[in-house]
Amino acid sequence: MREKYYRHAINTAVKNLKLYNNDPVLRFFKAFATLMEGNTQEALREFIQLRDHPYLSLCSTAALIYAHKRSETIDLEAVNQLNWELKLSGSAAGDRALYYAALLYWILELELKARTCIKKMLKLSETSPEGLILKGWIALTSDTEENRPQAIRYFDSGVQDAGNLFGLMGKVKRQNELCALDIANQIIVSHPDFSPALLMKMKVFVSLRDWEQTEAVAQRCVLLSAYHLIERFRCSSVFLLEICRVLERDGRDLKALQMMTVKVRLQALMSAVEISEPCNPSLHVEITAAISRLCGHNPEILQMLTVFVRRVSSRTPVASDVICELGYLLNHQSKYKDAHKCYSTALKTEPKCTSALVGTIRCQLMCDQLEEAAQHLALFCEVQESLGNTAEVPLLKALLGRKQSAGEETVMQLLKDATELHFSALRGLNYGVEYLQMLDLNFLLQIVCMHLESKQDFALVPGQTPPFWLKHSNMILETVIKAVPGMSVSCYYMAYIKFLLGETARHFLNLCIEKGPSVPEVHLLQARLHLSAGEHSRCLSCLESAVSVSFEVRDRFRFHLLKARALLRSGDLNNAIQCLKITMSMPRVRRPSEGPQFFISPSERVSVYLELTEALRLNGEQHEATRVLQDAILRFKGTPEETRLMLANVDLALARDDVDAAVVVLQNILPTESTYIQAREKMAHIYLERKHNEKLYITCYREISEQLPGAHTRILLADAFMKIHQPEEAVKIYREVEKIAPKDTLAKKIGQALVKAHEYDTAVSYYELALKTDTLDCLMSVELSELLLKLKRFEKAQQVLEKALELSFSKTKVDLMQSLKNSLTFFCGFSMCIQMKMLFCQLHDLQQKVVFRTANEHPEELEDQRKLLVVICCDWAREFHLRRNLEKAKQHYTDALNHSPDNEEVIFRLAQLYYEHQKLDYCEELCLKILQLHQNHTAALMVRISQMRCSAVICRNSSKYVCLILSSFLHILRRMGKLDDVRSVFIACEKFSPLSVREPGYNYCKGLYFWSLTDALMHLNKARGDADWGEPAVDLMDRICLNPDRDVFGGEVLHKGQNETRISTAHNILSMFRPRSKSEQDKLELLSNLCRISSKEPKEVERAVLELTDMQAKNASLLMMAQGFVQLKQIPRARNVLKRLSRIEWSDTNADDLESACLLLADMYIKTGKYTQVDKLLDSCIRHNQSCSKAYEYRGLIMESEQRHSDAALQYELAWKHSSRAHPAVGFRLAFNYLKCKNYTLAVDVCHQVLQQRPDYPEIQDELLTRAQLSLRL
Repeated sequence: MREKYYRHAINTAVKNLKLYNNDPVLRFFKAFATLMEGNTQEALREFIQLRDHPYLSLCSTAALIYAHKRSETIDLEAVNQLNWELKLSGSAAGDRALYYAALLYWILELELKARTCIKKMLKLSETSPEGLILKGWIALTSDTEENRPQAIRYFDSGVQDAGNLFGLMGKVKRQNELCALDIANQIIVSHPDFSPALLMKMKVFVSLRDWEQTEAVAQRCVLLSAYHLIERFRCSSVFLLEICRVLERDGRDLKALQMMTVKVRLQALMSAVEISEPCNPSLHVEITAAISRLCGHNPEILQMLTVFVRRVSSRTPVASDVICELGYLLNHQSKYKDAHKCYSTALKTEPKCTSALVGTIRCQLMCDQLEEAAQHLALFCEVQESLGNTAEVPLLKALLGRKQSAGEETVMQLLKDATELHFSALRGLNYGVEYLQMLDLNFLLQIVCMHLESKQDFALVPGQTPPFWLKHSNMILETVIKAVPGMSVSCYYMAYIKFLLGETARHFLNLCIEKGPSVPEVHLLQARLHLSAGEHSRCLSCLESAVSVSFEVRDRFRFHLLKARALLRSGDLNNAIQCLKITMSMPRVRRPSEGPQFFISPSERVSVYLELTEALRLNGEQHEATRVLQDAILRFKGTPEETRLMLANVDLALARDDVDAAVVVLQNILPTESTYIQAREKMAHIYLERKHNEKLYITCYREISEQLPGAHTRILLADAFMKIHQPEEAVKIYREVEKIAPKDTLAKKIGQALVKAHEYDTAVSYYELALKTDTLDCLMSVELSELLLKLKRFEKAQQVLEKALELSFSKTKVDLMQSLKNSLTFFCGFSMCIQMKMLFCQLHDLQQKVVFRTANEHPEELEDQRKLLVVICCDWAREFHLRRNLEKAKQHYTDALNHSPDNEEVIFRLAQLYYEHQKLDYCEELCLKILQLHQNHTAALMVRISQMRCSAVICRNSSKYVCLILSSFLHILRRMGKLDDVRSVFIACEKFSPLSVREPGYNYCKGLYFWSLTDALMHLNKARGDADWGEPAVDLMDRICLNPDRDVFGGEVLHKGQNETRISTAHNILSMFRPRSKSEQDKLELLSNLCRISSKEPKEVERAVLELTDMQAKNASLLMMAQGFVQLKQIPRARNVLKRLSRIEWSDTNADDLESACLLLADMYIKTGKYTQVDKLLDSCIRHNQSCSKAYEYRGLIMESEQRHSDAALQYELAWKHSSRAHPAVGFRLAFNYLKCKNYTLAVDVCHQVLQQRPDYPEIQDELLTRAQLSLRL
């Protein structure tokens, strides 16, 4: 009932009267709802019948009085009689009668009478739950803020069980959102069909702005009955109207789609209201008012609401609130005459209607009926004095004052009062439909528009104090955007205000463009932003976009002014002059504008004259420029804009080299003028630049400081001393200002002055003090770092610079570029003092941000910024390269290539990286790419030759240098899996130089190639006496003796035993080796320990492990230790060492040791069945050495155990190939798997190959060859 759903109350009463026949309470509320729908006579008859009921005597009498007063003709005699009866029966009424009377008064919003009745009721029954709960509701809905906190105490006392829904709903209203949700959920669980709890829960979600949950609960509500559809749309329509704006981001199509959705839902809302509550105009107005106050700037929605309210008004022509709402809607469609008629009709019905009076005055103001408006406003103010002021009164006064050219200070104060009164009404309201209705965006945006009228059209300079109207507009718009972030109109105004404040407006402007790309005003504002940033071409582009959106924009004053300014600043003087002359000829430029639609502020009008004067002066038309300026001076004489024209006159005089005339004009500008400081600064500039008189230059600033004493003018004087290189005087003044205005942070300026005065130590302390005050000033941090470098305080400089880089992400583009360049300079200067990884990470992220911004804001600078990013990526990659971190180095080189795909230097660095880490296929590919870009790239050619073409070099030379190349070439081909290609090189080399067979280096290379006890040892024996090749030859001979078949030392899966003769031979070779250096001595010790471990004697192995432990931890010694642990059966210790080795980055120097470690670890994992880890290890071996036959063999073994004989055969085939077909065990396994996969021909061929090399290998003859041949015959 209190929510005004009267038809729903009637239907509920009728439904329950069928269950509780002739229940008097149900009959009473049915009659009351009937009364509220306008059926007065029917309600009167019912109330008369219920007066004799003891519980309902009071409320029925009160209802009869209320019904009589609602009648068209009031029966005063009957009302007096009823009042007497009410007073008589009230003194003797029982607690139930008082309760229902209080409930009726509460529904009628008669707080005082309701409070009196419930107080009497609780005196009769102090612990009555119903009485306490109703008292809580009365306190909760009280107009007095002080009464509301008491409500929860009454609810807690009255609610004694979970079944008291009325009390629980009151607790939901009073609690915070989370507690309210908990209580609502309790009610819904116990009473799932109790719709008010669902509606309350939905309102809580709205206040939390959880729109998904709001819509979910709304969908649940709509399933219950048509009535709930009304409340559902009251909440969700607000949500939809907001997200409609938020989601408008892809142009007209999406906007039209969203608007269609809103219109459909709004139409459904209005239909639901008309169907469910057909005789309830107040509810109709309440629903439309919330929507119209939220989206009053949308003409389509306003039109829909207008049609709906007209229908309601036609059904209830005497309802003043309906007529006033219609007038409000027409007023916002600029139909002032129609709106005025509506308000006049409402005043005839209800002469004291506040809304009608306010609307009438507003319409009169809009129609320039100022005298009538002033009279009505004065009358209205007299009436309002007794009732208390409202926000509408000062706003109407401000509108009238502006129309009557009242003082700006008066208008500003009225707008301030209107805003404060308006916001005061919002205190205590949670976010929701009521809050948005009371917020009234139309009201607030009108105040902002009034602020923007006849004000400056240029942004504030840094350090200039913003005027009140700018700060006030900013505060209002922040509130509006916080409440409705999706409204493009408020975003547009906020962007404009931010621009005038000199702050970043691009964020709000981008929102406007996303939401309304077809609005020309947005493109014009964007053009202004680009113009103020010096981006003239982009400004002109935005103006063209505005024209493409609406051709009518070409007839607007601001379009031509912006275009002329952009042309002038870009140097196109002739077109700028032509455009300005067109602007000057437009109506309302030479004379003040009339009408809000065509408003041109005096500041903008003066700007046209000034721009034309400047353009003519720069074009050499001095006489014409003087004529235009003199015309402007005459037109604006005596206005606040006159001094702007006088300053322009100075520029003309300076252009004529009439310096004295310029000085005279400037001297005539008095301290009372707003441009006094600007005039004196211009005069000082003339004295310094034209007359070269530093004394008069300083005198100008002294005059400013004396005439307008204050911190700001004293700072200007100190800055002037800095300009003429007198930092000592500047420091004195800065320190004086610090004493008189401690809030002005001058530490940075003092620090800079002290640096100029060479007082570095003192300057450091001031810089540090300044950084404490402004921690986000990255440029100041850079300056301090540079100063600390001069003082050689490297660690401190590092800390300051790193902190600055951390905070520099919030700075503007210019600051970012400057910080980055300085940081790079410092890094180059003292890179040893900085933690490289952290610095590079910060520099990289910072420059990426710069590139992103440059692409959007300054595309012409994009290439330079990308080059800088490439430099950072390469330096970062080089750092990881030096630390042998292949993956990270590759990642950053690749990142550099993404920004510069054809950068030869980056490609070559990446190729070198691959070359050093045996990624030879990738290296070759990159070298070919470089040679395609640059055929004579020497470095790429050398790398390419060292890979695949060094045979041409070797064939023509036979020297130590060539042997080194040949040795490297062998290692490369082995890792590429192309070792057989070296045979042709050996043949060509011997053919070219027969004496090469005597070269120690050449024999070392042949021994390395053969790796067998006979051939290899024969060649290596010729090299072991050489000073250069002796050490590697002995190393290789020893390893071949100990492991001629390259088995996995210590592994058991493929191990077949060891020959003691080979160990003895290895000992003999080492005994004849005479080390000549420390490195050779270390090598001898390692090889000796390897022999001890290979002997498998426990004591020898333990001795070797102890000696290896004492030695410096290297990869080779660690591998041998692991092998020793294996021999000692200490498998866990061996595994730990091998895991440590497997995590080391591969390189050319440690590749063989890491390969052996991975194979031994893989052997261990195979024994335990951990094939996943084995695959990773074997992949690593093959990736770094494609000739690793043991890796292929292990792979084949795993596949064979899994019965995948075809796959196993492929792996064994590779193992057979890369072992030079010299290991009969590999051949046996290959033939066996060929036999298993029924490839008998290949099985026979492999068996013959094995028997050809090893006739003493009968197992293959008996087990495989015979079976394969028999299978072929079958």
